[in-house]
Amino acid sequence: MIPGNFRSIPFTILGALIVVLFYHSAKETGDRPFRFLWLTVVISFGCYLPVVLFADRIPAVGMLMIPKTCAYVWTVLIGFNAMKGRKNQ
Repeated sequence: MIPGNFRSIPFTILGALIVVLFYHSAKETGDRPFRFLWLTVVISFGCYLPVVLFADRIPAVGMLMIPKTCAYVWTVLIGFNAMKGRKNQ
């Protein structure tokens, strides 16, 4: 069985690639609705990685899944508002 730390390496690399692509795409095209989408991914991974690395030794670190979920909700709101033609605040 592969430990959680090693299983998360490809996921983390993919997340970093997504952050770079979202950031550059929004910046180059001046895409206002999606200008913070990269940040939601950064927050999500920033909260996820400590949980994977330390939750077995420090269970309270698992509470970082709450702001991770909030970042997911923000991501959905960005997409929903863009779909409806609203500006994200």
